[in-house]
Amino acid sequence: MKALIAAAAVWLATSALAAPKPDNALLKAATAEAPAVTGTLKSLVEVESGSGDAEGLETLGRYLEGRFAQSGGSVSRVKPLPGTVGDIIVARWKGTGKGRLLLIAHMDTVYQRGALAKAPFKVVEGAAGPLAYGPGIADDKAGIAVILHTLPLLSARDYAELTVVINTDEERGSVGSGPIITEMAKGMSAVLSFEPTVYPETMVNGTSGTNTVIVTIAGKSAHAGAAPEAGINAMVEAAHVIAVTKDLDRGPGKRRFNWTVVNQDRGVRNIIPNNVTLIGDLRTATLAEVDQFRAELAERLKTPAVAGAQVVAEVRVNRPPFDVSPASSALIEEAQAIYATLGRRLPLMPRTGGGTDAGYAAIAGVPVLEFLGLPGAGYHTTDAEYVHLESVPSRLYLAASLIRRLGR
Repeated sequence: MKALIAAAAVWLATSALAAPKPDNALLKAATAEAPAVTGTLKSLVEVESGSGDAEGLETLGRYLEGRFAQSGGSVSRVKPLPGTVGDIIVARWKGTGKGRLLLIAHMDTVYQRGALAKAPFKVVEGAAGPLAYGPGIADDKAGIAVILHTLPLLSARDYAELTVVINTDEERGSVGSGPIITEMAKGMSAVLSFEPTVYPETMVNGTSGTNTVIVTIAGKSAHAGAAPEAGINAMVEAAHVIAVTKDLDRGPGKRRFNWTVVNQDRGVRNIIPNNVTLIGDLRTATLAEVDQFRAELAERLKTPAVAGAQVVAEVRVNRPPFDVSPASSALIEEAQAIYATLGRRLPLMPRTGGGTDAGYAAIAGVPVLEFLGLPGAGYHTTDAEYVHLESVPSRLYLAASLIRRLGR
């Protein structure tokens, strides 16, 4: 028995010595920096910056220019591709390290002006600690806040070059900024993307490609009471289209497809509608899945239910999917090891149905790590979007540690 006790004592002592230890100086600095994040979140949330809101995006862009300049960055603006509102804010730092790193986040939200009045910024106590609420706070203003407050934890020896890109059209598929992100990612040692994660935090095995499905239906107008049979009811045909395509959604973890918008040029109660446009959201893991969906959709719609109706379908590819490469997997393992020093876990979850700019960055052929923002929930819901402030010190520590390990 004495021998067993002695052996156990040696094992415990050896295990304790072998257990990973955090960088205490960095952890202390991250913990000291964390309280200021709440104030930054308030400042960011209280500028309404919905996609397409030129005034709000300009105001927030000026705020970010000032913050990055205060941190010693060389700040510039990059014009997005035509059709996108708001300049891309780019900040650069030169250092004495070895790695070139790109940090990305977005300032636009899904909310239109007026959402803040209905759901003002607030901090409330939750079961797992304080929660900060506000439109767009998790997606993705918290990601910007993490970047802003990671910068003071770094020194010039932590990177050869550090570039931050904040775009303005992520919620619309980054069609104006995605190719620019791809170009900026080329030649980088790694790209770190600051989209939100869930709580408790996880890493992700990939994000979905986002695509738009448009079906236009042309019919013929007629008096709805006197001679409806003389018309061709585009709305009835639209109902048929929805009915025969709803099972094209394959469920969680697979291809997702849902009709989300119905448009009609002229809607009058007593006129048989002669045109309807259906818009749907398609999420795919590969570009090949888009082609497969396109073929299946065409097969379902080849025979209209209403005689004479003309149905035209189009599938537009917006944002490419992000697939975790071996190099990206190595970044995930690095992040998991860093978090383990804090006694926290970062389990790897399957591909998410959401689409992010990680897909554009990955096209450059460089390793990409996604979900480095704050953990939260309620994305895209005006009065219920929030982040966990309890996680702020560990998220700052994680971001700074990754930059140091990749940049030195």
